[in-house]
Amino acid sequence: MHYLTGLTLALFVASPALAEDWDFVLTNGTGKPIKTIEIAPTGSADWKAGLEEEAARRSPVIKPGAKTTVRFDRPSSQCRFDLRATFEDATTMVFSSANVCDNSYVTLKLTGGKSSITAN
Repeated sequence: MHYLTGLTLALFVASPALAEDWDFVLTNGTGKPIKTIEIAPTGSADWKAGLEEEAARRSPVIKPGAKTTVRFDRPSSQCRFDLRATFEDATTMVFSSANVCDNSYVTLKLTGGKSSITAN
């Protein structure tokens, strides 16, 4: 019995950190329709598609002012992420350092051609 407990503990300790399913509500405050959202740990170039709630969207784009839920795998030790939006006009913009651990709602904004994130 002690052998199995020790083996189970050894497997648990030796396991790599697992990604967690995570989500947040994204509001498009950019003034431009967004075709796709990608997400990467802040400072990396490891972009992954955010799995948007396609069924909840009635349009192939996230219209200005519209909201959608973005789902992704979050490494257990990572909280800050960059978001890359590809707009309907095929331009892209990176929105840096959203804290998705402490915030469930993220708004992307463009002001004077500069990107910003409001999170709460």
